Amino acid sequence: MHIIAYVMRRKPGLSQEEFFKLYAEHGQVMAMAARGLLRYEQYPLRIAESRGDVYSTGLPEYDALSVYIFETAEDAEYTSRLNEVIVDSERFIDFATMITLPVNKRTVV
Repeated sequence: MHIIAYVMRRKPGLSQEEFFKLYAEHGQVMAMAARGLLRYEQYPLRIAESRGDVYSTGLPEYDALSVYIFETAEDAEYTSRLNEVIVDSERFIDFATMITLPVNKRTVV
């Protein structure tokens, strides 16, 4: 199992609403094109409204977190080079500021 997390910002000039729409649509592209993709979770930013939310009072620095779980590292590498994945991602992600985190899963509770 190969897990990668991405913390991303929207492209300059794109509204958060437009970003969220394109981000949701990206799930369809990944589901159709990715090789060995076992799970893809999207975590778009939400407004902290209730008690218990720990957040900055300033503007958020990032717009979303994505977690991809592939069968193998080779599947992740193959998928990252697919033209349809690249073209779709470039519509909404600011790659210059994106953070890539190769992670391991550890279930605590």
